[in-house]
Amino acid sequence: MKVLNYASDLAVKTFVSASAAGVEKLINTWMLSKPHTFVTGLEFTSTVEPSSNTLEFAAIIVYQPSEQDQS
Repeated sequence: MKVLNYASDLAVKTFVSASAAGVEKLINTWMLSKPHTFVTGLEFTSTVEPSSNTLEFAAIIVYQPSEQDQS
């Protein structure tokens, strides 16, 4: 039996914005440019920078790149 290691084909992409809607727009734009990408994980988080009291949103996507999307 042949076992394939798909984890070696995974990649990570990070999106950061000052708003949740901004992160969503960044993700949508990226996904439209890579229609054959298979997303295997998504983490969404927000943090407050104590010194400036600003809120920052981030999304981290784990995905499997597609040969069809390679340019």
